[in-house]
Amino acid sequence: MNRPPVNLTPLQKDYAVYLPAISSFYSTYVAKQRLEEFVPTGRIPKGFDRGIEGMNFLNPEQGYFTYKYGLYSAGHAQLDLQKSLVQESMIQQRDRNNTMILGDSGGYQIGKGVLKFDWLDFEGKSANATRQKILEWLELTADWSMMLDVPTWACDHIHSPKTGLKTFEDCLDKTKFNNDYFLMNRLGQTKWLNVLQGSDWDTAEKWYDGVKEFSDPKGKYAGKEAEGWAFGGANMCKMDITLKRLMTLREDGLLKGKNWIHFLGTAQLDWSCYLTLIQRQIRKHINEEITISFDCASPFIATAHGLVYTNAVHTPKRWSVIMDKAPDNKALAKSDIPFPFESEIGRRLTMGDIAHYAPGMLNKIGKEGKTSWDSFAYALMMGHNVECHIVAVQRAQQLMDIEIAKTRGKINWKHWKKVKSSDMSDEYSDWVPRNILYFNSLIEDLFNTKTKLEAFEMIEQAIPFLKSLEGARLQGGPAQNNFG
Repeated sequence: MNRPPVNLTPLQKDYAVYLPAISSFYSTYVAKQRLEEFVPTGRIPKGFDRGIEGMNFLNPEQGYFTYKYGLYSAGHAQLDLQKSLVQESMIQQRDRNNTMILGDSGGYQIGKGVLKFDWLDFEGKSANATRQKILEWLELTADWSMMLDVPTWACDHIHSPKTGLKTFEDCLDKTKFNNDYFLMNRLGQTKWLNVLQGSDWDTAEKWYDGVKEFSDPKGKYAGKEAEGWAFGGANMCKMDITLKRLMTLREDGLLKGKNWIHFLGTAQLDWSCYLTLIQRQIRKHINEEITISFDCASPFIATAHGLVYTNAVHTPKRWSVIMDKAPDNKALAKSDIPFPFESEIGRRLTMGDIAHYAPGMLNKIGKEGKTSWDSFAYALMMGHNVECHIVAVQRAQQLMDIEIAKTRGKINWKHWKKVKSSDMSDEYSDWVPRNILYFNSLIEDLFNTKTKLEAFEMIEQAIPFLKSLEGARLQGGPAQNNFG
């Protein structure tokens, strides 16, 4: 079964880029197998003609499927640089000319206590040592990196006792200190994204006013300023605020020369289409070099909960990836039944490769567990899930283009109206939800405005429509290493 690698990168075309938030648990299998027989030969699926290295989608020669993009977080990383080169070799030893890694600075993990940090002496020696480790790791690891923001929830009643932060302003001030540290100590090996936070327009605007100096090519940090933006908080999930922020950046001249915008924790397929349409308009009107990306850890988190990607649904009423409870039955141990769900990794598996533990078998801690899965089974499912998510995103964007071509000139966002979920009278496609087609009309008109005032007036007029684009968002960092 010597199938050639299936390269998903060319299918990206001019679409917004999905970045799988790669779990350190997953990358460990690639790294350790390079050094030793971490997975015993008899445990490796017979269909794995390129061994464990085939799970490395960043390897264009050996991956069962390949894809050049990913996100990796300092919050779960090995910050000792020499150890990182070995333990995280899937990331560190990749071909830098043919891959792109966005580095997450780990602000989420610091706020949650996963990554230890000295909150009591925020500007002191211990805290600076952590900052420096993160900075140096990002410089070593990533092509683009987020500066170390302090999320606004770090001051809420749950986290305040640990962080000592009491107000929104505390979070902003601490972020500004971090930004200054990162830019003044940058090494020039990665490009930096200025992170935007805020829970509504007022706080988002206050945050932007506080941090925009770190992106100003004519200001205090000229020559060291951030080269892109990361949209967090309301900026990345409330479309009216997203568009106001983009129009403000246009007005301030801070989209020119800023060649990357990342949206944090965005899992929804419809938003992958909205971001693609935004990217196209920025490229057309302002900066043809810009790329918009978005990340989610859904494929890894799903596996942690015993879920498998079965398919994706692309219809006007359901536009999403589908995750269902994965088969987990000890009676399937040694079964040669093919794994039933489609992917390059999946077609190389049998159910016996997943259901490792037969009745009576003891796990690695000497006990008989409830699950038939061992740790490696989780890694196999992660590989399958990641490919399925990438394919689902790309297929959604392809279908969007097909239907936009069919309906161009026939749809105007001003004619949008709220309808019942069962009402199909306002649907224009058998494949693509109407909101995506309406949004294409709106975003073209918005970027044809000449001033911020004109743009804001249009956004206000479209508020009922834009509010309908908000939905449940699956967010979170890479899955914890607690499989067993």
